[in-house]
Amino acid sequence: MYSRTVLKNCRCTGVFCRYLSSAEISTALRPFYFSVHPDLFGKFPEQRKINENSLQQLSALLEAQQSSRCLSVPPLPFYLRQKNMPEGEFKLVKIQLNGSNVRETVVKVLNACDMPTNYVDKIPRSKPQKEYIKPDFAKAYQDFKYEFEKATDMKRKVEERKAINNVIEWIYDNSYIAKEKYDSTIATRGQVKNLIDNLCSIHGIKEIKYDSGWNISHIRGALQSLVSLASQHSKVMANLEGRTIALGQFTGVSLDGDVYLNIIDVRNEWLSLIKKVSQEDSALTIIPNYEKALSSILREIHIRRRKYMPKVSAHQYCSHLRQLITSIGDFYGRGNTFPSAVPNSLSKYEIVVEPEAGPLMVSPTGQFITPSSCPADELIAFIANNLDEATTLMTEYSINKHVERALYKEVKERFGLLELNKDDSITPALMISCCQRLLTRIDKIGTKLQGNILYITHYYSVLSDGVLCIPWDFK
Repeated sequence: MYSRTVLKNCRCTGVFCRYLSSAEISTALRPFYFSVHPDLFGKFPEQRKINENSLQQLSALLEAQQSSRCLSVPPLPFYLRQKNMPEGEFKLVKIQLNGSNVRETVVKVLNACDMPTNYVDKIPRSKPQKEYIKPDFAKAYQDFKYEFEKATDMKRKVEERKAINNVIEWIYDNSYIAKEKYDSTIATRGQVKNLIDNLCSIHGIKEIKYDSGWNISHIRGALQSLVSLASQHSKVMANLEGRTIALGQFTGVSLDGDVYLNIIDVRNEWLSLIKKVSQEDSALTIIPNYEKALSSILREIHIRRRKYMPKVSAHQYCSHLRQLITSIGDFYGRGNTFPSAVPNSLSKYEIVVEPEAGPLMVSPTGQFITPSSCPADELIAFIANNLDEATTLMTEYSINKHVERALYKEVKERFGLLELNKDDSITPALMISCCQRLLTRIDKIGTKLQGNILYITHYYSVLSDGVLCIPWDFK
């Protein structure tokens, strides 16, 4: 939970230590961003997902520290791209960030990545006291993102010239390679199944699942670690009886009640969670009350959770809901109300509350997405100004999801695919377009995809597990 402090600065070595501005943070961390930015890991979905998740938590931590709030985060893993390493190989660092000092956090991040801190060192530690203005860290990050896109524009243009312009030729060249890679992992898949079956049988676990984006050898390693932990702490494993275990990107109890174990965490962190799993469950009983309270103060809007929303623990989600409820309560307490044009009931609309560093947006499915840190006046104005767009997108989605489902089935059957999956960012409309265009090429592709796993995303690649990745807008 967050604890507030009266002081806007923290004492450091006998002097007041001022906060870095958002612009200073952005400048200091620029070399770091250029090594870990998810856009650099387009062909490596595992590393991209880990960096996206860690960047969100780092952004939330920096924002909390600049607002004089305490926020606890686990050790943050990052994959770094380095010039002296071959394509596909990355340096993994785990950064432990404790404390409430922004400067200290920035320096720790840079030191952990062996990056210079000269810029931060030159910034004075103290200055005359001024009225504190809450920095807009989200805007600073957006400014960096714009600069990043400009800086990589030339690289994109070069890549576009080398882009694959014929999906049929690419499938002919790579479908057999993918099958060979898939066949080479059959033994590993069998070991994974046996490990899962044994864990479930011995310890009464209901189900063990994992994100399909992970390399199968990583899954096997994580399961072997869990077996080892179980053999040494068999009594503690009784806490998992009847539970669903998910190997994923964080350690905690999810909003669905699943026990998540972060694949890259050390076993002690898993053990700590398993010991106190019943305490973590307490948040699950509180969530419906918070969601009902938030709905009632937002004119009965439905509180929903996106299928692919950033993974958070039940305790974190409670904190996000409470933060937004407090902000809206203060909004009403100052005598503010919804604009008169907004209907008295918003029950046909949906809203999703996400971590502090998330976006304020209307999703492709017509849901309002808000970060828990969004000021109430901004949120209510945004809802009022985007009701028509949300209505249109909800209507399109209600149609598209049925069309997508039918096309998904047809493509899988007609091409003889083992599996057909898509990236989280591929909306039903994009998937429909992709499937329709694939079907128009069935005569030329023939049986080349038979027995393959096809993954619809934004790039071409053959993953180590034998998964064929193609962009949804292939040529």
